[in-house]
Amino acid sequence: MPARGPSASAATCCLAFAVRGATLLVPLPPPPTDSLPDDPYERTLTQMQKRLQRVRSLRQMFAALRWGLDELDRTLADTPAGVRKKVACRSGCDFCCYVPVDVQAHEVFFAAEHIQLHSSPEALEGIVARLAAHRVRVAAYRAGERDHSRNPCALLAAGACSIYDARPQPCRAHHASDAAVCRAHRDDPTIDIGAVYIPALRARMFAVMLSVDAALETAGYDDRAYDFGSALHEALTNSLSLDTWMRHQPAFPDSCLADASDA
Repeated sequence: MPARGPSASAATCCLAFAVRGATLLVPLPPPPTDSLPDDPYERTLTQMQKRLQRVRSLRQMFAALRWGLDELDRTLADTPAGVRKKVACRSGCDFCCYVPVDVQAHEVFFAAEHIQLHSSPEALEGIVARLAAHRVRVAAYRAGERDHSRNPCALLAAGACSIYDARPQPCRAHHASDAAVCRAHRDDPTIDIGAVYIPALRARMFAVMLSVDAALETAGYDDRAYDFGSALHEALTNSLSLDTWMRHQPAFPDSCLADASDA
């Protein structure tokens, strides 16, 4: 496959054939508009593993996590325009912000650091209070109820994510082609949201997300799935949880798990 970049433009891509001692250059057809030739999983996994191997401090860890989140944004930006134009998600569209979010510990700590660095004492107090109410509500669910619950995220403010730059991976990887279906799915969880996913884009975004998770798991960090709001409340109210995670131990109590059966 031709290399990416200016030298691989449709005008210069060729296959070389030996014909009776001479080289015959046969132009290649231009790639399809929506072709996705690279392997985002392997690329991201390799790069993330290298960064984690160099981690010796919290500052270096958060830099590695920042790179992983940025890679999701880069992957979206590098996705062919023919795929990206199908995305219906826009500023002010918050239907997905009512759906339960499963995360791993590294996403929680990245969000917690962002909140602590960018919130006033009063704003932080309000966030913790909303997260506490969320945690109590989730803890009271019976088996299977959480997946079908619909409540506004504690970080949702005026229809927008208040920690957008530090939002978790599933939020970054979620894109749909029809906001009306997202609205309907918010109001009725039995409606199939998968019908408006964009397969080519979703595959790329989830490949990056899973590769970041895999790199951290391989490095020995907690790989359990947590309820985002519950775990974030713990991270903001228990400073020892970050140290526990950095020592390759479970970051949060079982009560914060997305699925209690995983305890």
